[in-house]
Amino acid sequence: MKIIVGILAVVSVASVLWIVLLTQNVAQLEKQLQPVIARQAMENRQQALRERFTKRMSQDQQKYTRDQLNEAEQLYQAASRKWGTPEAVQGLQSMIKKYPDLDRTGCAVLYLADMSKGDERAGYLQDCIDKYTDCFYGDGVQVGAYARFLLAEDYRSAGEKEKAAALFNEIKANYAEAIDHGGKLLVDRIKADTN
Repeated sequence: MKIIVGILAVVSVASVLWIVLLTQNVAQLEKQLQPVIARQAMENRQQALRERFTKRMSQDQQKYTRDQLNEAEQLYQAASRKWGTPEAVQGLQSMIKKYPDLDRTGCAVLYLADMSKGDERAGYLQDCIDKYTDCFYGDGVQVGAYARFLLAEDYRSAGEKEKAAALFNEIKANYAEAIDHGGKLLVDRIKADTN
């Protein structure tokens, strides 16, 4: 009987040690998988947002001819190649005037904001918020959400913390899945920037 009790005690201790080892191994594996899981979540999010971009582009195809869409895209791409030049600004402004309700036009207005400073930049960002919230870049960035983020950052930098907080809160409430051009959630960038 003592032998059986002794064997059971050894088995019990061995089982506890085995469980501790397994628990540690599982924790280590989970830690190693976190970047993979995060990357997959980001890719899934971007794919869903790209689908919204594709849907928005399909709506544009219902309103405009292929030639008009090509012309708008050429104006946009020319501005991209000549970033920051007067020709880029003129091309984007021409695009906005000719094609005010295209998806790409929202991106063009955000480009103009990126090329601007001060009140002019704030005006372009506000236009993105007011007129182009539902526009998307091909990488899944939503123009209106990203414009809110940039304007909030500008307000924060200028010491206008209440205005910044209002926009950050709007992003958290209404655009929780919105991303930047690197695929990072804007809500995560808000936390990082405000801590």
